[in-house]
Amino acid sequence: MSTLEIEVSGRIAWVTLNRPESLNAINDQMAAELVQRVVPLGDSGEIRAVVVRGSGRAFCAGADVGYASAEGELTAAEKVAGHARTQRALEAFAAMPVVKIAQIHGHCVGAGLVLASMCELRYASTDAKVSVPELDFGIPFSMGGLPRIVRFLGVTRTADLVLTGRRMGADEAREGGLITAVVEPEALASTITEAAERVAARPAFLVRETVARLEEAGRALLDGDRTDLSSLVLATMDTESRAVMDAYAERILHSSR
Repeated sequence: MSTLEIEVSGRIAWVTLNRPESLNAINDQMAAELVQRVVPLGDSGEIRAVVVRGSGRAFCAGADVGYASAEGELTAAEKVAGHARTQRALEAFAAMPVVKIAQIHGHCVGAGLVLASMCELRYASTDAKVSVPELDFGIPFSMGGLPRIVRFLGVTRTADLVLTGRRMGADEAREGGLITAVVEPEALASTITEAAERVAARPAFLVRETVARLEEAGRALLDGDRTDLSSLVLATMDTESRAVMDAYAERILHSSR
C-alpha cells in the first residue's frame, strides 16, 4: 500500500503521510515515494504550493529505518544506509522549486521535524509538540537537522531541545521562530488552505525565485555539514551509546511481539 496520499487541486498539491499506525514515521518506502511521486510535482510547471500533512494522531514520528530484519537485528551499515536514504529524500524535497507548507498536528519528531523545517511555511495546531529524542535512542541527531533547527530556534533553544529530549509546545516553537502561526485544531485546515491559495495565485517565476533566495539566505545564516551521518557509525562503536541503542531496540522488539 502507498505510504503517501497525493491530491492535486489546481496549483496546489496536498501530500498526506499515510502510516497512521506508526504515527507516520518515515520508512524506506515513504522516502522512496517522496522522491518518485512528490518531487516531480515541482517540475510540472503547474504546481505552486505543496502542503504536507499527517494522517491520524500525528504529523510525523520521525525516521523509521527499522531495528530488525527477517534475519535478525540490522547491522550498523544497514541502519546508516537507511538514514542516508531518508536524508537524500528529504534533501530532494527541500530542493523543490515550489512553496512547501507543513500542516502540523500532534507529534512532530526528529526527521519529521527536519521535514517540517524544509518547508517555507509551518502552521501548527495548539496540540502540536515538537521534539528531538534521538539521544534517548543512542544515536545523534543527524540528516542535516541540527543546523536547520538552529537557523530558526538559535543555538540555545536547539541545545535545550536536543540535549534534554523534551517536548516543545506549539506556542513556544512559534515564539522561537520555528512555527509560522498556531491555530486551534478546527481552524488548521482552513488556515492552510487560505495560505496555499494565496501562494498558488503568485506567478510561477516569482515563486521559484523567492524559494531559491530563501534557501540561500538560510544557508548564509548557518551552513550545515552534510557529512553528519558519519556520527551514526561512530555511535555504534561507542560503548555507552551502543548500550542505549541496544536497550531501545530491545524495547521495540519486545513491544512488537
